[in-house]
Amino acid sequence: MQTLFIRLVRPAIAVWLMALCLQAQSIPHTEAETLAGKKIVLPDAFAGHPAILVIGFSRSGGDSAGRWSKQLRQDLAENKNVPIFSVAELQDAPKLARGLIRHGMRGGVPQNAHDSFVLLYQDEDVWKKLAEFSDTNDAYVLLVDSAATIRWRGHGKSPDEQTVSALKKEIAELTTGK
Repeated sequence: MQTLFIRLVRPAIAVWLMALCLQAQSIPHTEAETLAGKKIVLPDAFAGHPAILVIGFSRSGGDSAGRWSKQLRQDLAENKNVPIFSVAELQDAPKLARGLIRHGMRGGVPQNAHDSFVLLYQDEDVWKKLAEFSDTNDAYVLLVDSAATIRWRGHGKSPDEQTVSALKKEIAELTTGK
């Protein structure tokens, strides 16, 4: 009887545990505001399309996110089907300072990018977990599919050729199905 248990139940438990580990993570529904002043909800803002989110969790992380966003917009300019959203998580910023921070960001971000620059004031812990946060100085990059499921993650102070190449490969697989 014990041998039958080991032969039948153990593999089932192993498969169940693997499924838990591989469970897809999706972007949570989070109310946000763009630098243009529009109220949006993520991931509804890009529903039905893949997207790239470049997230900064601090001032220095925001600087890193700026480098990532600029480089990715250049490297992916030909791919109009995958919008790039810059995201500033400002939950920990004092409420009195948020207006000044927003004003400073408006001056530092080109006008044509204000609609795709997102300000978050909540759910920081959730977003850090999704991004696999480890360094306040890094930017965190998430590629999500049309169902808002995370398909690729990256992070760093600035993008390197190998990381951008891996992201491009994942985008190609996502958008062409190959």
